[in-house]
Amino acid sequence: MLLRYVAPLVAGLYLAAPGFADTASPAATLPPTGVAADLPDEVERQIDEQTEHLPDEVREKIREKIKEAAEAKLAEMEKAKEESGSTEESSDEPKEEAAEGEAKTEEGKEEEKKEEAAPDPKSEEAKKMREEEELNEARFKHKIAQYKHELEAQRLAIEKNKIDMELEAQRIAAQSAAMVRERDRMKLESEVMKLERELEIQKLDGDLAKLIAEKKKIETEFEVEDVKEKLEDRVIGEEQYPDEPFKDGVLNISTRRIELNGPIMGGAADYVCQRLDYYNNHSDKPIFLVIDNCPGGSVMEGMHILQAIKESKAPVHVVVKRFAASMAAIIATLSEHSYCYPNAIILHHQASTTFSGNGRLLEDQMKMFKEISDRVIGEVAAKIGTTEEEFVKEMYENRSSGDWDLFGDEAVKRKWIGNVVTLVREEAIRTRPTGQRSTASFIMLGSKDQPESTGYLERYEAPLREEVDAQGRAFVRLPSGGPFDAWLLYNPNGYYR
Repeated sequence: MLLRYVAPLVAGLYLAAPGFADTASPAATLPPTGVAADLPDEVERQIDEQTEHLPDEVREKIREKIKEAAEAKLAEMEKAKEESGSTEESSDEPKEEAAEGEAKTEEGKEEEKKEEAAPDPKSEEAKKMREEEELNEARFKHKIAQYKHELEAQRLAIEKNKIDMELEAQRIAAQSAAMVRERDRMKLESEVMKLERELEIQKLDGDLAKLIAEKKKIETEFEVEDVKEKLEDRVIGEEQYPDEPFKDGVLNISTRRIELNGPIMGGAADYVCQRLDYYNNHSDKPIFLVIDNCPGGSVMEGMHILQAIKESKAPVHVVVKRFAASMAAIIATLSEHSYCYPNAIILHHQASTTFSGNGRLLEDQMKMFKEISDRVIGEVAAKIGTTEEEFVKEMYENRSSGDWDLFGDEAVKRKWIGNVVTLVREEAIRTRPTGQRSTASFIMLGSKDQPESTGYLERYEAPLREEVDAQGRAFVRLPSGGPFDAWLLYNPNGYYR
């Protein structure tokens, strides 16, 4: 019966207390020191019935609080009973009867109800306690409902948070999926752009290949044209080196040729002899010493050339095309194989020198000079079948100056030259000439700013310079002609002088 009145009251007071929501400080509601720790089994059962509808965590806390409150209430009642003493013995009787009434049988309860129906001051107190119990129970239920509401609100909030989190996760997932799709789209666009670039590059490479092929084709055509021109500008075929180059008045000169032009001075012998050595080292085919225009020169250089020709393993053929005088004429005459054009000029004369010193020195120099003359002029005389004295005599008989000159055909008759040729074929000229060979004299003519000869000129052009005489008339000064040369020049106004 105690729990019936105490439990609702304690629970209501506990739930109504400000510290109900604060479950973190249970120490504030602990029972006072000295209170019994155990309750009757019936009280425990009733507490379980009163709190079974609550959540587990709350039920345990409520049970502890109710248990503490019941224990405290029992302790108060025990204490009050001790304090009342004997003066309240009369008031204890109803309590004892009430206690005894709990142990009565069902039949005793009928009588107890009848007694309670009678007017009793204590019934008022019981009624008041019942009202308080009902009020506390109502408060308890209100708190329980409020707690349930709060729990429901929390549950709804949790549910809402859960839904919000799910929605947020869905939003993030959708955003992630959108980002993946955007990434895939950008990747696809990048691949498409890459393919487009590759196609464009392939197209450009194809166009470039076409242009290169076209360029190559044009270059090939130009190369073919160049080759054609080069073929046209060059003699194709194996060069011939016949052992007998002279036949039927035609002399075929091969690439084994040496030119001897201008005065024979220091270095001329080395120039000719080195080339003779080279051709001899190559083969024993004929070698050609070609004289276009040579006035002669050093006897010592000439004798060196004659010795090299005489000792050459390959035969040396000397050819005079225009003019060979003095030492050049001696070289041509003393060569075993010699040729000239019929209109070429061959000139022989005595050697000349200058002496200085006393009589004895002059005698010695004259003796040396006569020895040199005997070695060259005497050898020529022997070659043509006469003596040196007779040959010198004929020189002065034919020319008062002693400079005996003959045209080529006459020189052949006099045995100065071995053969007259009607044609000299230059087999060595196997490429098209780009100009005319310059055969200017070794003495430079004209003003100091006159350009030097470049060998082959693009066209033949005489290096003449126009001047003005004292009367203000323009004229051109002609250069000195070669030996035995003359002018056949139309000059009615005297422009050429």
